[in-house]
Amino acid sequence: MKIAIIGCGRQAAKHIAGLRKCQGVELVLADKEPALAQGLAERQGLAWAATVDQVIADRDVAAVAICVPTPAHAPLMRQALAAGKDFFCEKPLCETVAEARELVALTEQAKRIGIVGYVYRHAPVFQKVGSILGGARESGTSPVLGTISVAMMRIGGRGSAALWKHRRAEGGGAINEMLVHMIDLAVWYFGPIERAELLMEDLFRPQRAIAGRMESVDAEDFVLARFRTAAGVPVVIQADLLTPSFTQSIEIEGDNGTLMASIQSEMPQFVFALRAAGGYPAGRTELNCAQANLFDAQMSAFVATLRERRPGADSTLADSLHVMGAIETLRGHRRGPG
Repeated sequence: MKIAIIGCGRQAAKHIAGLRKCQGVELVLADKEPALAQGLAERQGLAWAATVDQVIADRDVAAVAICVPTPAHAPLMRQALAAGKDFFCEKPLCETVAEARELVALTEQAKRIGIVGYVYRHAPVFQKVGSILGGARESGTSPVLGTISVAMMRIGGRGSAALWKHRRAEGGGAINEMLVHMIDLAVWYFGPIERAELLMEDLFRPQRAIAGRMESVDAEDFVLARFRTAAGVPVVIQADLLTPSFTQSIEIEGDNGTLMASIQSEMPQFVFALRAAGGYPAGRTELNCAQANLFDAQMSAFVATLRERRPGADSTLADSLHVMGAIETLRGHRRGPG
C-alpha cells in the first residue's frame, strides 16, 4: 500500500514513524515547497515528489495523509477524492461547517474513507473512559457514574512550534490547535453539541519567540468555552498555548460518582463511586491504564481501516461535522481579545 504524506513540517515526522511500523506500507513525500519534501525524504530515506499534483496523480498512491495548515485541508481533500484516493487529515477537518458537509458528502459519493486526526481517541485511558460512560452519548447517563452533571476538560501547551500556528489567517490559535481535541472527546463521549458559548478568548502573548526570532502574532492563545450536548450534558473546556509544561485532564461528575483521567501518567486517573455500579465497587478505583504512542496507534488504525474498508468507531468522519459546528458557533461569538 502506497501512501503519500503531503506537508513536510513537524507533524509529518510523526506520521512517518507510525506508518513505518505498519507492514506493507510504502511512503512518498510531497510539499508545496519541494525543498522541504526533498530534505525530509533524504533524512528519512524515503521517496519524494517534486509537486503535490504528482503524488495525487500517481495511480499507485492509495491514500494521502494531509499534514498542512487548516486552510489547505479542503482543497487537498477535494483533489484526493477526485483522484479516487482515501485520506487522513490532521485536525480540524476544515474551516467551516459548509465545507465539512461538502467533504463528508464527497467522501460518501466517492465511496472513499476519510479519517480526521483526533489522536486522543487512541489513548487507552480515554477508551477506558468511554466504556465507563457507556450510553452517555445517547442518554447522558453512565452505568457507573449515573446521570452526568458536568464534564470539565483542560488542555494547555507552550505553543511557539511554528509561526502559522499563531496566525488566524493560517488557521492557528488555541481553538484549532488545542480546544478542538477536547471538543472531539466531548462529542465522542456525549454526542452532538447542541449549544456552544465562548466565555473568554484572549491573546496574552502577541509577541512570540519562534524559530529564534521574535514574531508578532494575532491568534488567540487562551480560550474558555461552555457547551451542552443533545443528550443534555454540560461541558466546560479551557485550552491554551501558554502552559510551559503540557497539561491535559478531564473530570466528569455524575450523581453516583466522579471520574478523573489524563493522558499524563502523573495526573489522577480514577473512578470514585458512591454505590457499587456497572462493575465498579463503591469507593475509589484506580484506572491504571497503560501508556501508548498515540501517533503509532492512530496510523496503525488508519492503515487497518484502509485494508478492511470500514471506519472504526474511533474515526468517524461524521463526528467532525459536530466538532466543526461547535467551532463555528464559537467563532461567531468572538468579541476580540480582552
